[in-house]
Amino acid sequence: MAETIVKTRTIDGVEDTAKVNFWYGKESCWDKCHCPPMIKAECPAARYQFLPCWEIEGTYCKLDNRGSTGRDTSVCQVCQVYRKYGNGEPIKLKLFGRGLDAGLKELGKVVL
Repeated sequence: MAETIVKTRTIDGVEDTAKVNFWYGKESCWDKCHCPPMIKAECPAARYQFLPCWEIEGTYCKLDNRGSTGRDTSVCQVCQVYRKYGNGEPIKLKLFGRGLDAGLKELGKVVL
């Protein structure tokens, strides 16, 4: 897997430079959850591999059909991926504004 270097905006507004691929040597969430190629292509977990999926706002798993913002991590608490790789640490979102919900909001702003 390729190494990724990305600046992220954290919850307190401070930018961090990450130079790592969290999934290196692990089974990725999109593989473990058998995500179809279309979902993998759109989900930020596959695009921003320097963080685990549970630390990214707006991943496919965090969205629902009730207007979710993608910030609710309660689904992560019971997820097989988090239970395997999360080491029981509290979940804290670290990457914002890159998720599926952000893309959908932008589409809603387009006036035809």
